[in-house]
Amino acid sequence: MKFHKLSTFQFRFNRRCVCILVLFGFVALMSVGESQAQRRSSAIGKNKADKKSSSQPAAKKNTAATNPTRPENLSAAPEQGKKAEDKFAPQIVTMEVKREGIQLVATWFPPRIEEDKKRKKPVQKSPNGKEEKEVEQGKVTSPFILVHDWGRDRRDMLALASFLQSKGHAVIVPDLRGHGASVRVRGSGESLDHDKFKKSEMASAVGDIDQCKRFLQDRNNEELVNIDMLNVIAVGDSSHLALSWAMADWTWGPVAGIKQGKDVKSLVLFSPTKKFAGSSLSKIAKTPLISGRGVSPLPMLVIWGGKSEASKDCSTFVNTLRKFRPEAPKQDDVATRWFKQSLFDYEAPVDVAGYDLARNPQAKKIWNFANDFVSQKVITFKDQFPWQVRGAEAVLKAREAQEN
Repeated sequence: MKFHKLSTFQFRFNRRCVCILVLFGFVALMSVGESQAQRRSSAIGKNKADKKSSSQPAAKKNTAATNPTRPENLSAAPEQGKKAEDKFAPQIVTMEVKREGIQLVATWFPPRIEEDKKRKKPVQKSPNGKEEKEVEQGKVTSPFILVHDWGRDRRDMLALASFLQSKGHAVIVPDLRGHGASVRVRGSGESLDHDKFKKSEMASAVGDIDQCKRFLQDRNNEELVNIDMLNVIAVGDSSHLALSWAMADWTWGPVAGIKQGKDVKSLVLFSPTKKFAGSSLSKIAKTPLISGRGVSPLPMLVIWGGKSEASKDCSTFVNTLRKFRPEAPKQDDVATRWFKQSLFDYEAPVDVAGYDLARNPQAKKIWNFANDFVSQKVITFKDQFPWQVRGAEAVLKAREAQEN
């Protein structure tokens, strides 16, 4: 009997458990079905929204925000709630170096020129009372190429580039080959690494500066800049690249009446090093365009920290050039000194040099002096550098348009 009662109890208990489990299973199935219905409903709503949005025109892509981790993109990012994109924001551009296929990446700071004002300045009277013609702003906008130190990248130069843009200039700042983002070659899976370059490969980076000039030449033909008022700023070892390229630019004569070179009108060097990739300041100082021996020299500004390791080499370079490019008499007024003198130096009372001077926003006193230098030695003489269409193809198209 005890055994029978125990069995009946077990049977009843098991039956109750089964009922409870079945009930829980039913509730679970109902919950799953309801959640699937909700998902189907939200998916249908999303599809409708997608179809609706696809019928609208696509928004313009912000070219300055392709890589939000880079400083220039962070600074160029639109403010929250801003609907219109800043058309003067820095833009990342990619250029292919001719013949070598190197994909050169750079940041472009366009000139702040308003289209609705037709880029023209009001008519002004000259000191002699004659009226001056209206001049489109782009045709008197001075462009800059900023070259970072070897072993660094273009981020060092972005603050200075932004400052120059605020002063009315246009600026392009490349990553030299094997640096930063300029490591790809068309048709090759290998990456360029400047640490593995031979001296000849280092020296060939002058082609990167030339490619930047080609970019600015296109902007010249768009009437945004005047390529004939070009300035180059370089740092440290790369000063040798800038000097070599500027000297080469002044050897290019016209072809079929079309101007090709002699566009660089000033050089600004931050802490140029004594030697780099087979080049030396002592040898460069003997060339006529730099020394001023027998020719009108290229206006140049040399900047360095007076308490830095670069001080000796920089001061020696400047003193060598002073033999043929002397300082203007101290009794002359400031305007006369700017006019007479072609070589300027700025020895800052600091123990840093090179990129630390070029990239430091606290060095605005130095930046302002560099801007004054370009204003006095280049922009003041803008009438001597009339804007013209450049490049064989562009010139031929312009001539055909005039004939028709």
